[in-house]
Amino acid sequence: MSPQNPASPDPDLPVTLPVVREELHVNTRTEEVGALRVRVLTEEHSETLEHSLEQESVVVERVPVGVAVAQTREPWTEGEVLVVPVYEEVIERRLVLKEEIRLHRQRFTASHTEQVPLRRQRAVVERRQADGSWTEVDNA
Repeated sequence: MSPQNPASPDPDLPVTLPVVREELHVNTRTEEVGALRVRVLTEEHSETLEHSLEQESVVVERVPVGVAVAQTREPWTEGEVLVVPVYEEVIERRLVLKEEIRLHRQRFTASHTEQVPLRRQRAVVERRQADGSWTEVDNA
């Protein structure tokens, strides 16, 4: 015995049931939902720099000597003074120490202040708004 089909004019016909299958297709797509931009700003500010400047100079002192010597001598130091002997031969062919050149070092220290420019960079992150404008993102 077969089931009856009440919707059919002939109740003795078999019942037809449709078989349905659903399928799911998953796709991905790239969609821009916002934008960020990063700008690097260089800022300059002036800062006072104080430091010591040291300067060294040499004072040349010529000391006439005029003394006969038997042989030459290399330069020597007396304390902080460098002594450079200068010789000359005279007609008698004797060696005479004509003069000594004395070199004295002098040091000066002075305080010096000047304004120096310093640069610093800062990154600014901004988000594009719906109206196309850019708003800075809080970097907290």
